[in-house]
Amino acid sequence: MKKIIFFFILIFSQSLLAKKFTSTIHAIEEAIHHEKPHLIMLDRGDVVFLSGINKDWLSSFKDSLLNEDLLEIEVDKKNNFLGVKTLRSGGQEKNTIPAEAQVWQSYEPTLVPDYVTTQGIFKRMRRNYQNYSQCYNRAHIWAYEEFQRTGLKSKKYFMFFTKSFIRKYNYKWWFHVAPGVSVLDKEDRILDRRFTRSHLNVDDWTKKFIYSGRKCPVVEKYSDYRDHQETEHCYLIPVSMFFWQPKDILRRDITGVEKTSFVNSEIKHAYWEAF
Repeated sequence: MKKIIFFFILIFSQSLLAKKFTSTIHAIEEAIHHEKPHLIMLDRGDVVFLSGINKDWLSSFKDSLLNEDLLEIEVDKKNNFLGVKTLRSGGQEKNTIPAEAQVWQSYEPTLVPDYVTTQGIFKRMRRNYQNYSQCYNRAHIWAYEEFQRTGLKSKKYFMFFTKSFIRKYNYKWWFHVAPGVSVLDKEDRILDRRFTRSHLNVDDWTKKFIYSGRKCPVVEKYSDYRDHQETEHCYLIPVSMFFWQPKDILRRDITGVEKTSFVNSEIKHAYWEAF
């Protein structure tokens, strides 16, 4: 009887520590050696660690990536894979580029006059975000609301973590993003209201996440990150405030079309998920 009670307590405890992600799959980094986990990189930014000996589930995830299935994936507190179910087969709706974005336009961010003004922008960024909200949704609303409020044209800084860094530190994300502003005669400042108490320069911001202390090279294209996974621990891609997710960078690189406006459906989704 005691063994049965202990078993149910154990199962209950594990369920409390478990969490679920609802997402499509962005990419899969297959382990070469069985003692290393496969990395299932979700579009929402999380990394799921799948045992290197689990060939059946790896095959299933590859099919889901190909089909663009929407999945509910259960993991433990370290993001180790526990289970999955398909919520929708056949892919998500494709986000189309708005008509006004079809003509190339250069993006000139607003020049903020000084750090005092920068801190004022930082303090205005709402903090009533949901605890488990995603960075790209928070960043999108922060940038959008300041644009609506003052007309400020900010940037987004996407920080991409390489598989060498993820494996070395069992890191749970493959990217992070926050708004940035250009300050007159000074370096850009990052406004990450979730993880910092003030605006920071780019290097100090990345050090909050890069445990090795190595710098993140600034690159222009997603392929500069994707094709150099063992060279660095991270890469930075600065883009305009209109970019929502990494797939926007990919679309720009493939089509050559710059995103030049906010998309209403993305704003609505970002509000719903983040706040």
